[in-house]
Amino acid sequence: MDVTVSVNIELFGTARMACGRRKIKACLPAKAGVSGAVAALAASCPDLVGIALRHDLSGLMSSYTLNLNATEFVEDGELVLREGDTLLLFSSQAGG
Repeated sequence: MDVTVSVNIELFGTARMACGRRKIKACLPAKAGVSGAVAALAASCPDLVGIALRHDLSGLMSSYTLNLNATEFVEDGELVLREGDTLLLFSSQAGG
């Protein structure tokens, strides 16, 4: 049985503008991986597909990145989540 956890996904920049929301709450398997987070984002905000999310939902567009709890960047593959974690989605092109 997969353990499910509640997480927050914070959106920044173009992703926030496209979605019209600052934050998305999602219930994901603890070992959802990046693809699980991408699927949750696409379900909550389909407008992110083609902007921040790949059309085939296999991952993020190359100009986007995920950060876990503002402490570590997340690469494609396995992502182990804990209850209350926060994923930050932002463009690697943002900032100055």
